[in-house]
Amino acid sequence: MNRRDALGLGLAVGAGATAGTSAAAASAASPSTIPAGPVPVLVIAATARSAPEILAQALAQGRKVTALARSPGKVESPPHPNLTLVRGDVYDVASLAAAMTGREAVISLVGPRVVDHSKEVGFVDVYSVGTATILAAMRRKGNRRLIAVSSGGPEQIPPEKPPAEDRVGTWVWNARNLYGDMQRMEKIIAVSDLETVILRARNFGKGPRLDNLKLKVHDDYTDFDQYRDPARRTPGERSRVTYADFAALCLSLVQGERFLGKSVGVYSDVMV
Repeated sequence: MNRRDALGLGLAVGAGATAGTSAAAASAASPSTIPAGPVPVLVIAATARSAPEILAQALAQGRKVTALARSPGKVESPPHPNLTLVRGDVYDVASLAAAMTGREAVISLVGPRVVDHSKEVGFVDVYSVGTATILAAMRRKGNRRLIAVSSGGPEQIPPEKPPAEDRVGTWVWNARNLYGDMQRMEKIIAVSDLETVILRARNFGKGPRLDNLKLKVHDDYTDFDQYRDPARRTPGERSRVTYADFAALCLSLVQGERFLGKSVGVYSDVMV
């Protein structure tokens, strides 16, 4: 499957569905499809910086965990009887489907790793095309729940290059191609007929679980023009979210109806 085909799969199935459709689909699911005990999880892009804490907490909760990555040997997790490492690529629907059984909640951590934020990021399509491929694989195998990680950046792409003294604005400007693809990803998810939650996380950092997360729920979240009003954005653009707290939030959403069909800003009262 090429990238254009993958993108088409993500948009064509369930096109025109509303955010409320996802919740309705959840309530209509057959009881036989609901796994007994802790819901198993599939973590896609399991070499992401946020992945180790998600894997560790999921395993501690007694969940079956599948960690998918292009290079499974780079997944940062000690061996565990409930952990399965698999090779897969978000541009390859067959490899994603092969990692699914239909029972898992899928946590997507896809995205490029940006090393130098002082330079402009080039073309990015891994969020949009990768997510379209994930959705296609989920439909193929019968998986229903997707938790996708985005960020606050898509809310604040400047219309033009800001002055150099605007440090945050310049950082977002340099990453505008990346954040623009996050916008496309969120629009693809919005027309999905699956159970979806998008988490727009602010700045990640290491540290213990603090249980200090603050959340801002965005309903009509693909209307990105609304965020020209800073008051409508996710607050805390300089706040810090620990991987431990974020992992706990992700895993709390693998079942139940909280935030289905929403995009949720995630921040804290701790500043970086």
